[in-house]
Amino acid sequence: MADKEVLWQGSFGQRLGMKYLKVEPGTAEAELVLEPGHCNPNGVCHGGALFTLADDSMGAAAHGLAPEGMVPASLEVNSYFARSARAGQRLLATTRVLSAGRRTALLETRVEDERQRLVALFTSSYMFVERR
Repeated sequence: MADKEVLWQGSFGQRLGMKYLKVEPGTAEAELVLEPGHCNPNGVCHGGALFTLADDSMGAAAHGLAPEGMVPASLEVNSYFARSARAGQRLLATTRVLSAGRRTALLETRVEDERQRLVALFTSSYMFVERR
């Protein structure tokens, strides 16, 4: 279905500068080059910017798994922060589906810096609901 291929475009994350490198059913890769506006007063990347990068990536990966007429809705997202990141760094979010059924999916996103060090890990459960 063609509309599933473009649903993730124009997302909140893209408004923050996020770029998709790959989107396929069950997987997505996205990057964000951190700017000062992505950082908190301490000069490190704001957790909300990391969450948006992961959440949009997971949503893009989950869209391709949704049954006809359904869309993914996140039920729960867990975040684990491993290290800080600062303005000028490039972050890569890699999302993969751990499990998917007719009604739900479980996804994982690893956010790494340009040296492939883990910055944050996100897990999320999604439910497929009727499109409104």
